[in-house]
This record gives sequence, structure tokens and C-alpha cells, in this order.
Amino acid sequence: MNSETFIYITLITTSGALNALLFVYALADKTRSQTMRAFIGVTATAALYCFGTALELASTSLAAIKLWISVAYLGMAFSPPFLLILVSRYTGADKWLSRKVTGLLFVIPAITCFLVATNDLHHLFYKSVFLRADSPSPMAGIVIGPWYIIHGAYTFGSMFLGACLLVSQWRTASTAYRKQIFTLFLGTMLPIIAAFLYLMGVVPYNMDPVPFILIITTTLYVWAIRTTDLFQVVPIARSYVLESMRDGVLVLDLAGRLVDYNPAARRMIPALSPERIGQAVDTVWAGEPEEEAEQLSRKASEQGEAEQTWRTRWTGEGGERHYEIRSLPVRVKNHRQVGRMLMLIDVTEHVRYEERLLKLASYDGLTGIFNRARFMEEAGRLAAEAEENRSALSLVLFDVDHFKSINDRLGHSTGDRALVHLADICQRELRQGELLGRYGGEEFVLCLPGTGLAEAMRRTEQIRAAIAGSPMPAPGGPLRMTASFGVAEAGDAHAAGYELEPLLHAADQALYRAKASGRNAVRCSLESG
Repeated sequence: MNSETFIYITLITTSGALNALLFVYALADKTRSQTMRAFIGVTATAALYCFGTALELASTSLAAIKLWISVAYLGMAFSPPFLLILVSRYTGADKWLSRKVTGLLFVIPAITCFLVATNDLHHLFYKSVFLRADSPSPMAGIVIGPWYIIHGAYTFGSMFLGACLLVSQWRTASTAYRKQIFTLFLGTMLPIIAAFLYLMGVVPYNMDPVPFILIITTTLYVWAIRTTDLFQVVPIARSYVLESMRDGVLVLDLAGRLVDYNPAARRMIPALSPERIGQAVDTVWAGEPEEEAEQLSRKASEQGEAEQTWRTRWTGEGGERHYEIRSLPVRVKNHRQVGRMLMLIDVTEHVRYEERLLKLASYDGLTGIFNRARFMEEAGRLAAEAEENRSALSLVLFDVDHFKSINDRLGHSTGDRALVHLADICQRELRQGELLGRYGGEEFVLCLPGTGLAEAMRRTEQIRAAIAGSPMPAPGGPLRMTASFGVAEAGDAHAAGYELEPLLHAADQALYRAKASGRNAVRCSLESG
């Protein structure tokens, strides 16, 4: 054996060893998806092809060479259909791969292996196999037979079809998956080119270059597995679905690293980019409010099998948006969990609609302050707290003096403006935690927690003076308004404890006395008249 042959044998043995290691890696993969099963077949047949070819070149007799050619063909013949199945599964073009069709793909390879092993009986594959006289070491020469042509056409057709399927996916695939497509494309095309050169007779001593080329393709597979998680969690077969979805999708592995995302997610999350692939998902939330980012990272890292749903918000394209996030386990066919998928559903409009409904249900449509129902709810809560703490609480009921005449003289639109004007004055006078509500028509109500009767009277007098001293611009000149007020403190004899209804009744009686005394006045529930 000369040094050139020894180097070549060493290289293809190395190629066989690499494929054997990939075979073990694929076999040990717990996900065992259909794509990974096909990859097992590709690596197993490639390893067998390389080792068989190496032993053929190392043989010194024609009988041994024929034996190892038969072994090499066990890998060579079955590798193309396995590769076609792999690409079909990977690209999603596998609807035609029924069990029957899959079985038929291996019919010609099986016939090939049988004819190679029994070639001396019929010479259908090789018309003859002989030792070359021009080679520096024992090496076989062949004269091809009719089945050799059939086998070659089938091999080239299978691999070329696989290459076409990969090319068809290039335009619609995301950047992250284009690396994988390119890797598989080279793994398909390089053996085709090497085999073509072999058939053209331009290879020294007519040695098969394909096993040597498999070193390159295997190295590419190793690189793709290490850098892009080839075949893990989400195959390219499903990428076109992600591309067209309006909802954002993030796919994570079990270690919480980002495996994939779709364009919708990129629009939602400014920090997303191809460089984030393979990084911890925590980096995706960079720049978001600390509380939101911490919640997202915590929930995204929870790898339980239960579905989780929560809401969050962050600033993306178009300002602040609200999202409902659903965390779903990603499982393979044996129900093993291999990661999680985060679906980001933009619920901004829904949230805004809910806020509008809440506002309609809670706030007066004209003045923007609490309506009667919401005021009663909030004031009831404050009254309960005051009773529990035995602290002071006062209610103030008031309305606009002679409001009907404003509507009659100046019109209802001016009357509406007058109510808004009065509500604005009152809100400026309120302290934090105090409530203002529209009780009905031109009647308003205040709740002053922590305020006793004397302080409530003083504060109410300030509000009365502010209203009287703040005329509203109107078409006929400044409109001066006054209001009458009734004040009651929770717990006094007239208010009957902390119940709102008796307290409001006491304030209403005081308001009646304010009107009876000439209006533009403040009266309290303790006054007798």
C-alpha cells in the first residue's frame, strides 16, 4: 500500500468515525422526532459506506475487495432514500411519505445490495470486477452492468429531488433556518458532484471520492447541530406557519434558551434579533421595566407541563402595548417535553375596550368623576375602614343653585358645561384619598375620610367660596354660580353610625336646610334648623 492510498484510507475512516459518532448522538436523542429518525438512517448508512470503502481499499485480494464492496453498498444504496426522507420531513414536504411509499423507496436499494452481493452469478450490476494493473496498490476496476445505471439514476434522482425541496424553502425561511437549509443543501449536493466526477473518470485511479466528501458534509452537520440546534424542538417544516401568524411566537429549549421566533414576535419585542438565537430568554426582555422583565423571565423559565397564561405590557413599535402570553409545553410524538412555546397575543385593543367599559360603568360620562354606583362602592369601602379603625369620615351632598334657570336661559349645552366647570373646581380642592361623585342631575357628593365634622365644614366652605368666586365664561357674559351644601359626619347621632344610606340622608337633610336658608350656604347634620 502506497502513502497516497494510506492517506485516503485514513481520511475516509475518519469520515466513517464522524458519521458513527453522529449516529450515536442521534440515537441517544430523547426527542426522537421523525426528522431525527431519518438522520439516524443517514449517519448509519454513511458510516457503513465509509468503513466498507476503507476496508475495500485496504484489501489485497480480489475476493476480499468484492466482499467489502458488498458491505459498502449496504450504506451507499440506502443513504439517498434516507436523505430524501430527512429533507422531506425537515421541509414539511412529507405528505407523500406514507408507510407504503416509504417502503417503496427502499426497494431499488435492496435490489442493488442483493445484486452486488450475488454479482458473480449474473453480472447484472458489474459486467466484470478485476484488479487494476495501473494502480500502485491492489485496487478494483469495474465494467458497469445494466442495473448499475438504474441504481445510479435512482441515487441521483433522490438526492437531486432533496436539493430542490431545500431550494424551494429558502425564500420563505427565517434567517436562523437559512443556515440549516444551506448545510443540508451542501450535504446533498457535494456527494452528487463527487459521484459525477467519479463517473466521468477524472478521479485518480478511479477511487470513489464520495466517502472523502462525507468528511465535509459530516463536519457541516456537526457545526449546524452545535450552532443552530439542527433538528431540535422546531423543524423548518413548521417555520412557514410561524411566518404567517399574527401572534408572536417564541420557542425555547428546556434550558430556557431561545430556539426560534417569528416576524410577529420581532415586531412586538424590540430586542429580538437573529443573534439572540441560542441565548437565554432573559436577554430578550432587555430594556423592559424591571418588574415586567423579572416576571417574564420567571414564568418563561418554568418548565412544567401545565399551560400557563398571564398578561404583561411593554413598549414596542407603536408605543405601549398589552400582551397575553401563553406558555405551552412542546412535545414530540412520544409525549416527551423538549421545550416551551410562548405565544404573544396582542390584546391592547381588548384591554382598552375593557378600560372604556370600566370607565362607562364607573365614571360619569359628562364630568369624568365617579358616577353614583362607583361612588357608593368606594365610599362604602372607606366607611367600613373608618368604622374598623374608629376614625372620622364625613359626607358632603350639594347641588347647583337655580340650575334649571341656567338650562332654560342659556340652553342645556351651557348647563352641561356648568356642571363640568363645577366638578373641576371641586377636584382642585380635594386631597388624596377623597372622593367626588355625581349623585344625580346637578347634585354631587363628597366623601372625606379622616375628616371630622368641624374640618369638613371648613373645607366645604372653601369649596362653596371657590365656586361662587369662579364664574364660567358663557355667550352672554361670565356665568356666576353658587351651590348649597349639606355635611354629615359618620358616627354622630343624626347619621346613625357608618352606614352610607343614613349618612347620606343626614347630609340631604342638611342640604335641604341650606336651600331653605337662602342657598349658597353650608349646613351640617347637627344643626336643628
